[in-house]
Amino acid sequence: MSLRHLQEALPSGARALTRPILPDDRRAFATADGAFRIVSAEFLAGAGPGCALPGPTQIEFAFAGRSNVGKSSLINTLLSRKSLVRTSSTPGSTRQLNLYEARAADGTVYHLVDLPGYGFTRRSKAEQSAWVRLIEGYLEHRATLAAVVMVVDVRRGIEDDDRELTTFIGRSKNDSRRPVQIVVAATKLDKIPRSSRKMAVAQIAKASGAPVVGFSSETGEGRDDLWRALRRLASGALSPLRPTGP
Repeated sequence: MSLRHLQEALPSGARALTRPILPDDRRAFATADGAFRIVSAEFLAGAGPGCALPGPTQIEFAFAGRSNVGKSSLINTLLSRKSLVRTSSTPGSTRQLNLYEARAADGTVYHLVDLPGYGFTRRSKAEQSAWVRLIEGYLEHRATLAAVVMVVDVRRGIEDDDRELTTFIGRSKNDSRRPVQIVVAATKLDKIPRSSRKMAVAQIAKASGAPVVGFSSETGEGRDDLWRALRRLASGALSPLRPTGP
């Protein structure tokens, strides 16, 4: 199924969001019935090296980032679940592509894909190489992939591995789908003083060249902003809202 046909098959709540959403619209959009309230979420499948995820049937958002930046906690927060995505104090615990389904109260369904964390070296070179092939194959060929959420620690900002990911996505153009967009989620926002947050988010936006959402899994700050950006991209917009932060 082509991406255009897939979008046409989505519930009307997803297709209606084609008008550019301006900053002044945020309050109205945030209170829209069911826009960000997730009524069900479940794990669908996992795929390690040499395996494949089930064929794409919904718009997908992938989540990538260095190990230990809070990626699993971020996805749990987006899905309004405490432990659907396993979190671990040991970096590099995600060792396969994990596919989740989320259904909002307005009936819209999206798939979220948790990618293995990168930048963690306590694995053999062979295993690291297998992970790279797995991630790159997904990013390059997944027909319904609409956006990649690049998760970074707001205290560390953009690092070399993040830049490499951005470059790879930019080069992975596929005529069979629209360009994959990048949204940066700057996590652990609650770990820095409130007075420093706006500047930290702005610095990450400048370094990444992408829209940035300040995010805290502890307080939930940024959750609706990130969903807003992703839903806008899923509706066919070429970019999410302008960078957001405290």
